[in-house]
Amino acid sequence: MQHAIRCEMDSEHRSAEALTDLAWRWLVEGAERLEGPALQALLESTGLPEDSLRKSVPCGPPGALWGFVSTSTVDRDTGRITSRSRVLTRKNLPQLRKWLAGDVQLAELALCVLDGKGMPDRELLRMGVARNEDSPDWIRLSAETPEDRFGPAEQPAWRELLRDFAREVDPSYAQIGYARAIGRTEHEERVGPPLPSMTLPQSRQLLRGYEWLMVVPREIARALGGPAAFTAIDPYQVEELPEGAVLLQVTPAFDGFTDPWIERTWRLLKPALRPGRPKRFSDHVEADKPPSRIWYADLD
Repeated sequence: MQHAIRCEMDSEHRSAEALTDLAWRWLVEGAERLEGPALQALLESTGLPEDSLRKSVPCGPPGALWGFVSTSTVDRDTGRITSRSRVLTRKNLPQLRKWLAGDVQLAELALCVLDGKGMPDRELLRMGVARNEDSPDWIRLSAETPEDRFGPAEQPAWRELLRDFAREVDPSYAQIGYARAIGRTEHEERVGPPLPSMTLPQSRQLLRGYEWLMVVPREIARALGGPAAFTAIDPYQVEELPEGAVLLQVTPAFDGFTDPWIERTWRLLKPALRPGRPKRFSDHVEADKPPSRIWYADLD
């Protein structure tokens, strides 16, 4: 089964103006850094039908690249949500910038390949910026791609994107790992609580999870002993970010994060993790989930 890889980064919402600029750079520059050739080829293409987002019609020639940009903005006085979308072309990018100036709840840019009938099929990349509905003081930057487009040759670009934006936004948590339901980390999925919005307010005091590549927020990094403490598990790389957060890359490659490294990482970070024993699901449920990458021990 093909699973998706997801990069996500949480931070406090500072202002609408700051979010407009951040969202634009994450969506457009981020897509350029992760899927530059595909993005440029799509932006240079012509003749893509603009009504393909509103009608069930072919989006272009079979096998062609296709994409869209979309936003949902909210009127905080009335609660009314306005959703907009356009086919991803160079002429429509300025419209995305205009939409991002509103009170954005969700903004996305996606690239995909059309199937034999010219309909959206295989998604190559989805970039997202979201404010949590239940915790609007927080923003989440995300990027998602199929696992087969996340090989050793592609992983450095993802690492650099996460690192560069983490330097800027001082995240309360960030990681690259398997995509899981409703944006939860695997630790949250198997230990709880049930919704990410319930962990965001405490994410500078309790780690949301752990992965082969992650950012530990400055408050938790200091409580654990600072960058020097992270070198105790002999990871591939430890980097202190400008505000004191720590970028931890446990292994050189995603697939190298196997049980011995998972246990080392868990033992390092367990004082900062939400207590509880990770639960295993039935074989039927587990069969549809990505491979597990956490250590099964009780934190009580």
